[in-house]
Order: sequence, then C-alpha cells, then structure tokens
Amino acid sequence: MSLEEWLANRWLVQHEPSPQEVEDLLALVERDLTDAAIERLSPDWRLGIAYNAALQLATLALAADGYRPARERPHERAILSLRFTVGADARLVDTIDGVRRKRNISNYERAGTASGSEAREMYAIATKLHDRVLAWLKERHPELRSP
Repeated sequence: MSLEEWLANRWLVQHEPSPQEVEDLLALVERDLTDAAIERLSPDWRLGIAYNAALQLATLALAADGYRPARERPHERAILSLRFTVGADARLVDTIDGVRRKRNISNYERAGTASGSEAREMYAIATKLHDRVLAWLKERHPELRSP
C-alpha cells in the first residue's frame, strides 16, 4: 500500500502543513521527551508520555507529506504511516503500535501494566525517532522548518 491508496480508502485526508504547525508539534515532542525522562513518575505515565512523543512525530511526518488521519483510528493510522513517511521498518512500527494498545489499557482499564524497562525502551525509541524525523524533515521538507 501507499499513502495515496490510504487516501483513496478514506483512511487519510489531504492536509496543507505549515511551518508553525511543525514547530508546534516539535515543541510538544520536546516537552514529552523531557517529561518521559522523569524517573519519579510511574512507568505507566512515562511509557504513555514517550508514546505520545512518538505519536506526535508520526503525525508531524504525515502532515509534512500532506496528510492527516481521518476520524477512524487516527492514532493507529499515524503510527502505521511511519513506514511510508520516514521509511521506518516494520519492527519499529509494530513496537510503537504495541505500546499504543498497552497504553490504552493503562489509561482506561488497569494501572501498573508497564514496567520501568518498557518505559525506558519507549523513551529510547521516541528519542531515536525524533532524530530521524528531524533529519527527514531537513532532507524532504526544509520549507517547513523555521529559520
């Protein structure tokens, strides 16, 4: 599949990105990465915060390519789109998507579902994804970065 096929399936809608939108999303990511590193927070919260950073990075990359998720399953679509936007491999995408499902349980059903090592792993993934998306933006969409 491709993003164009996702658009045809109505999983995405077209979107006109702006440099301000990109900067705002990057500010959210940087806030979340800072907060996810706070060890005194519970592993559930740190995992969720690090996941949110990755989600915002996926949303940013999708927006930069001219799309946003449609209303149905937007988080899942944003995460899965990393394969098409920044060329993330299936293992990385599957890991982030697994955390998406786990976060839903810890947010809505049951506390204590995440371990400290899982929170640290998600933080490391989000940090590496941050670097990757920044490099990708510089190469593919330099017009979206403020000077």
